[in-house]
Amino acid sequence: MKKETERLLKGTIFYILFTLTLITIMALCVVFSGCSLVDDYFVKKAEYDALSEKLITATSENDEQAKIIQDMQNGKKTIEEDNAKAKSEIDKLNAEINKLKDRLDDESIKNLEDQVEQLKLQPGNLKKLLNNMNDLLANVYIGSTAPEELAYTFTAFTILYNGRTYIITAGHCVADNYGKEGTFKFKANFSQDWIYPDLLGYKAEFYNLDDYGVFYAEGMSGGFEVSDKKTEDQFLLGSIDKGLSVARNLGDSSKRGESGSPVINEYGQVVGIYVVYGLEFTPIQLALDIIDNTVIN
Repeated sequence: MKKETERLLKGTIFYILFTLTLITIMALCVVFSGCSLVDDYFVKKAEYDALSEKLITATSENDEQAKIIQDMQNGKKTIEEDNAKAKSEIDKLNAEINKLKDRLDDESIKNLEDQVEQLKLQPGNLKKLLNNMNDLLANVYIGSTAPEELAYTFTAFTILYNGRTYIITAGHCVADNYGKEGTFKFKANFSQDWIYPDLLGYKAEFYNLDDYGVFYAEGMSGGFEVSDKKTEDQFLLGSIDKGLSVARNLGDSSKRGESGSPVINEYGQVVGIYVVYGLEFTPIQLALDIIDNTVIN
C-alpha cells in the first residue's frame, strides 16, 4: 500500500512537473512569438509613417511641379498671343511700307521733283507777276447793261484764245442783267472806251461752279493767257472802276461785286472765273468749251 502510494505520488509529481514544463515552454513560445509580432508591428508602423511622410512630401512637390508646369503653359500661351499680335502688327507695317513703295514710284518721285522745282521758281514767278501787274490789270474790265438804273455793275476780263480775244465773266452776272435780252457793255482798266460785244453763251449755276458768260466783238486784242495749271497760291485781279480789291490772294475776304473777276496762277495765267465766296472758282475750260462750239464769221 505504501508503495502504491509512493508510485501515485511520483506519478502525480511527474505529471505536475511535466505540465509545468509544458506550460513554461508554451509560455516561452508565446512570449517569444509575441515579441516577434510586436517587433514586426512596430517596424511596419514606422515604415508606414515614413512612407506617409514621403507621400505627403512627394504630393506637395508634385503640386508645386504641377503649378510650375501650369505657369509655364500659361506663359507659353501668353508668349504665343504676344507673338500673334506682333505678327499682326508686322503685317500691317509691311502693308504700309508696300503702300509707301507704291506711292514712291517713278511718277511720284518725278512729281515731287517737279514740286521742288516749282517752289524754287516761286519767288521769281511772284516777282515777275508784280512787275507785270499793270499789264495784267489792263485785261480786267467792268461790265454793265442797259437800262443801268435797273442793273448792277460786275467784273469781267479778256482772254487771248486761238488768235482771238474774248470777254469772260460770271454767268449769274449775265442772268441777273437781263440775260440774252440785255445790252451789255464793258470798259477796261486804264481806259475810257466802252465795248459792246455779242453774247456767245452763258450758264448761271454758281452753286455747282458751272457759272460763266462769254462775249465777243471784232477788233478786240490782247488778253490773259489761259491755263489749267494751279500753283501754290492763286490770285484775284479786280476792276479799278469798282473800287474793290485790285489784286489779292484768293484766300482773303471776298467783296460783293468781285464776281466775274479772273483767277490767275503764279505765272499770271487765267485758271478760272470767280463766282462764289471762298477758294473755289469756275474752271476757265467751261468758257473755252462755249468758244470751241461757236462758229464766228
